[in-house]
Amino acid sequence: MFLANIQEVLMSHQTVTLDVDEAVLRLNGNRQIFTRLLLRFLELNSAVDVKVKETLARGDRDELAMFFHSLKGGSANLSAKRLAEKCSDLEKLAKAGDIDAVKAELPSFLELFGELKAAVEDFRAV
Repeated sequence: MFLANIQEVLMSHQTVTLDVDEAVLRLNGNRQIFTRLLLRFLELNSAVDVKVKETLARGDRDELAMFFHSLKGGSANLSAKRLAEKCSDLEKLAKAGDIDAVKAELPSFLELFGELKAAVEDFRAV
């Protein structure tokens, strides 16, 4: 029942931003662990905009690919599907050495990260 209420709250940020049902199910229904993981992910990545720009400035495609790979894993584990997909795309571009394409996609990446933060705030309010 509580999951249905959470989904209603998250509708303003599109459920696909954060698939709460899937993530909580993955954690055997433990909402408390899910909440802690979400908050820890956001804490660890609180300066994601600065980190990605610094990594881009260094121009090391392997480091950039690893950066997005790490974010892809964390967001996928939390069922932040759109962010995980964007990170996967950016990881592939970085591995290919297409730094200009990564730079072009950066605004949409940051927008998706912002949507995740908003969805988490909505989730916490429930």
